[in-house]
Amino acid sequence: MLFSIIVPVYHVEKYLPRCVESLIAQTYEDIEIILVDDGSNDRCPKMCDEYAGKDHRIKVVHKANGGLSDARNAGLDIANGDYVIFVDSDDYIEKDTCHNLLKYINNDADIIIGDAVVEGGIDRLKHISESSVLDGETYLLKALEAGRAPMAAWLNIYRLAFLNRYGLRFKVGILHEDEQFTPRAFLHANRISVSGIKFYHYIIREDSITTKKNKQKNLIDFYSTCEELEQVYKSVNNNRLKNLLLNSLASKYLTLYVTANAYEYGNKYYHKSFICRNVKTIKVRIQGIIYCISPKVYCKLVGKKRKKIK
Repeated sequence: MLFSIIVPVYHVEKYLPRCVESLIAQTYEDIEIILVDDGSNDRCPKMCDEYAGKDHRIKVVHKANGGLSDARNAGLDIANGDYVIFVDSDDYIEKDTCHNLLKYINNDADIIIGDAVVEGGIDRLKHISESSVLDGETYLLKALEAGRAPMAAWLNIYRLAFLNRYGLRFKVGILHEDEQFTPRAFLHANRISVSGIKFYHYIIREDSITTKKNKQKNLIDFYSTCEELEQVYKSVNNNRLKNLLLNSLASKYLTLYVTANAYEYGNKYYHKSFICRNVKTIKVRIQGIIYCISPKVYCKLVGKKRKKIK
């Protein structure tokens, strides 16, 4: 079996049919579809079982609610495919996705990178164009230099043996789990293929986790991830890449800080020393200086600029 498609399912009965039907309709049929019911108390568990009854390629896992990371990990534990595709249950993929990936499988890649169509928001999921197979550090260096290094796990197709060899799993109980998982996977990878295939449809909806207004947990979890990755990145031998990776952490935390208007929640989300030691580029250094002087002023200035851009 070539592909295992893992779908965490939780309170998405309105969107689940579109997702699952895009998988059942794949023009390449040597796949398994793993629906992980993450303790959903709507109609999703029954819907998953009904789909499994209609298509022998569908497996269903029913488990207590543990969050997106836990559900993905449960799918990985029973996956039998050579490669793994992650699809969120409110999103969907093109029906020729698996067929179009076949030529990149022949490259013996640890990770195959694809692209997405963003529906309901601004498209910031742009990758570099690269025809050759790259190791993980080379890919990250080129991507960060180009400012095109999105970390969404569902943009990538992973060799299952590669994930298992390095014990790569999603950290349970946190938000921004992709930001914690994906760069670690890249750094371990020996062979990365950038396919350029626009296969994934990412749906931004008003009631999703990513669009909720109170982002205090986002701030806590992402800063924890930043601290973890800071230690990982410090061990990178290539100084140029190391600095870009550390700079990306500072930049992303500053972006989240503005998005969350975090100054309103008090000083517990103000991490001056972290920002100061990790800003490396001129642009982010200027942002960091303003943030360190006055988080409130920084939010007001950057927030106003973003509104003008929109």
